[in-house]
Amino acid sequence: MEDLCGDGVRAAGVDGAGVSVIATSKSAQPVLSTDERSGRLEELQFTLGEGPCYDAALTRCPVLVSDLTEEGNPSVTRWPAFLDEAVAAGVRAVFAFPLGVGTVTLGSLDLYRCTPGPLSAQQLTASLVTAGSVGKALLAEDPLERSLEQSTWLRMTVHQAAGMVMVQTGGTIEEALLLLRASAYGEGRSVNDVAADVLAGRRRFEKEER
Repeated sequence: MEDLCGDGVRAAGVDGAGVSVIATSKSAQPVLSTDERSGRLEELQFTLGEGPCYDAALTRCPVLVSDLTEEGNPSVTRWPAFLDEAVAAGVRAVFAFPLGVGTVTLGSLDLYRCTPGPLSAQQLTASLVTAGSVGKALLAEDPLERSLEQSTWLRMTVHQAAGMVMVQTGGTIEEALLLLRASAYGEGRSVNDVAADVLAGRRRFEKEER
């Protein structure tokens, strides 16, 4: 699958790619990236609970944003926090494609480019082909299964921590997840790291923090 994504990056004329799997909890679990910047942006979407990978997977339609800095772009209102971080990282265009086999949606292939502008017709076609191949690889490649096992463990860690935060704050599980994500984003950390601190007793949330 790494080779498929690498070939897809070159065929689409972009600078990087990431793959995230959408879990039953609607969390985007990063499983692969072609470079460090793409990896940070995939992890950021998991931390924030927003971004192009969510929109592409949940709507089952490509999300094509040719200029993240374009004034009046509707993406500003859909995922403003992700937008700010992506632009700060030097990304100017994002193209996300749903991954699936048949009627089953598995996640999203996200392509990142440092210059604005739409994909050409040829690049768009190549990206759709790549997404189809990556979707099949998600179900067939043994190395990916190990990545999914790790993602499942990370997801369990976050939700276990959310359960503890729910008890500490007296709120709901949804509020606890939002609090974990907001804290991670505000501190510039991964939500996985904050969750690990909660489970280890290094971090507590009081009721006034709700």
